[in-house]
Amino acid sequence: MVNAERISQLQPQRLTSVPRAAAAHEYLRKVDMRRIDDSLRLFSSDELDRLHHASLQILADPGMRIMAPSLLTALERRGAKVDWAREAVRFPAPLVEETIAGMQDDLRRGRKPILLNGVVSSQSTGPVQAKFGGACIEVFDWAGQQLRPPTRQDLINMVRLGEALPEVATVGNPVVYLTEDDGRPVDPRLQRVKTAALIARYTRKAGATEVWNAQELDFLMELGEIVRGSRAAYLTNPCFVTAKETISPLILDDKAGEVLLLLAQRGLPTTIIPMPLTGGSCPMTLAANVALCNAEVLGVATAVRAACETAWVAGGVISGVLDMSSGAASFAAPEAILQDLGIAELHERRYGFDFAIGTGYTDAKYPGTQSVMEKLAKYWATYRSGRVNYPVGLVNGGKAFSPEQALLDLEAAQWIHQFGKGIDVNEDTLCLDLIRQQGIGGSFLGEEHTVLNMRSAVWYPALMDRTLSAGLDKDRERDMIARAHERS
Repeated sequence: MVNAERISQLQPQRLTSVPRAAAAHEYLRKVDMRRIDDSLRLFSSDELDRLHHASLQILADPGMRIMAPSLLTALERRGAKVDWAREAVRFPAPLVEETIAGMQDDLRRGRKPILLNGVVSSQSTGPVQAKFGGACIEVFDWAGQQLRPPTRQDLINMVRLGEALPEVATVGNPVVYLTEDDGRPVDPRLQRVKTAALIARYTRKAGATEVWNAQELDFLMELGEIVRGSRAAYLTNPCFVTAKETISPLILDDKAGEVLLLLAQRGLPTTIIPMPLTGGSCPMTLAANVALCNAEVLGVATAVRAACETAWVAGGVISGVLDMSSGAASFAAPEAILQDLGIAELHERRYGFDFAIGTGYTDAKYPGTQSVMEKLAKYWATYRSGRVNYPVGLVNGGKAFSPEQALLDLEAAQWIHQFGKGIDVNEDTLCLDLIRQQGIGGSFLGEEHTVLNMRSAVWYPALMDRTLSAGLDKDRERDMIARAHERS
């Protein structure tokens, strides 16, 4: 079994030649974050360089459309070529490299960036640390077997469920608070603040929620300070804010840009998450998806840091592929998982940065065979990449939340973690004396050793059916999805 000492011995082999990257990797090592496993390494060092330089070339020509005037002004002041009529920016490569180097210096000086979002996974270790989040516009109603708009009571019920589940580390807004219980629509200007207030009331695990403007941010920060106990505690462990998204290809709209700048100026997590779609918003190759996504992340980081020199802009991705047989976007295709892992590897190995991947989104419309298969595949890749903070409960491309799916997801994550423990080989686990004592043809069922180790040696699922068959009709009554509903 690979141990921590062996992993630490392997880490120096993964340093990049980029200046300051070694210091950035040292930061990751100090917080005991696992590296991408060798079997998941996708690129050679030369390929990482090619991806990096391709991103720089994209930023130089055609550049990006940055629709926030404050960011355009800052970029022009720093030497970028700005076409104000088109809101287009061409980024000089030295300016982008300077941004990367400055962020690497921040890590070397001890800065610890936080990637705060409810539907992605960032570098983490230990047991399952699930997230309730997603700001879904639909809830899967098991009783009605339908997808419908969520109500205030739906949000309360899901927040309470997240609070009750020990594997759930943070509870954000799994659904959007769109209507009151009597069906009246919530004033859109109050949705984010009322959502955060409900979360603060019903859980001690407050996590990421939406923020759209400066006025909202003031209220959300005040709520966060109440939840955490002080301004200092809130800034150390923030809540009620989240990442913003680009519009692929190569657009940052004015609202997203201004909110990112506000977050940076307030000392809060500042994260940008592109959603490039292979065959749609980027060319039909995986490498182009990685390079284009990286260009958007680096472009936004350069823009925000130009306007706020203390900013540390983290990156994430929820990539997809356009399924030409249906015309729909797929977020759980093997290519989508590879794209996410690819840009994460680029940021980790080339720059020394953590990077969040889109673990939460799948294509299944409802809890069932496809949803379990897709989540197991995505969680397995996520786990092997050194990330254990899994978003749970999302279906239908991230548009819907299902309590039943959340429990299925936790079961899948627990299975993966148990498998990931491997096999310990030592004097105690070999049990040679016990084998000799029982001898040929012996049984270990009645041994005290079996009783003492039955809980630690074997994992027992809460939902999967391991009983003997009692006939197909009876067996179907023990279906894991139905059991998930009973427990939710």
